Amino acid sequence: MSSPHPRSLGSAGWRFLIIGGLNTAITAVILVGLSYILPGWLAYTITFAIGVAFNTAFASRWVFTRSGSARATAVYALSYVAIYLIGLACVAGIRALEWPEYLNALSILVTAPLGFIAGRLVFRERRREEPPA
Repeated sequence: MSSPHPRSLGSAGWRFLIIGGLNTAITAVILVGLSYILPGWLAYTITFAIGVAFNTAFASRWVFTRSGSARATAVYALSYVAIYLIGLACVAGIRALEWPEYLNALSILVTAPLGFIAGRLVFRERRREEPPA
């Protein structure tokens, strides 16, 4: 059940860290494993899609306490397209530097904060202006 009041930045931040930490732990293991059997970009793409589904399922209500309308949920999921491209650039940079494949997980250090910002913006409470009386 969602609260009628938005969470404070600190409270939402801690909840995002919990959900994000769980998401990160699961997807990091998947990413590292897939990186050894698939090209880095494909391993990252599959893992990212799993992470977006997980994050979208939990972000609106548990992190930001706002029921996600279908539109807000779609916008949140679509914001991850931009975040995905940024993460993919990180993976490409890791490959260009010829670092080990398991370091693809470093992309999370860039994408996780962007995911929090996107959720905070999409699921924030919006006040409608009352027409003058």
